[in-house]
Amino acid sequence: MNQNRTEQIRENNAETITWILGVTGETKEVIKSYIMDQGIKAFLLHHKQLELAIEEHEKIDVLKRVIKTFDGDIETMNFGDMDEGC
Repeated sequence: MNQNRTEQIRENNAETITWILGVTGETKEVIKSYIMDQGIKAFLLHHKQLELAIEEHEKIDVLKRVIKTFDGDIETMNFGDMDEGC
């Protein structure tokens, strides 16, 4: 996958996720940095590894439940920001 395209997709995903979660400041930068480095799927699956407030982890868990309800298992999703052959 084109590196510039991947970075743009991750940037858009990071902005969307941080907006949905309503995070600002350092929390926004931590989340955005993780998504830029690892991708949205890794963020959703491994967010507990990040040093965030309990409330932020709870918000992410709610987002994960919504995604799972409407789109299925996060582990099988292609968020378009990785070279997954799709």
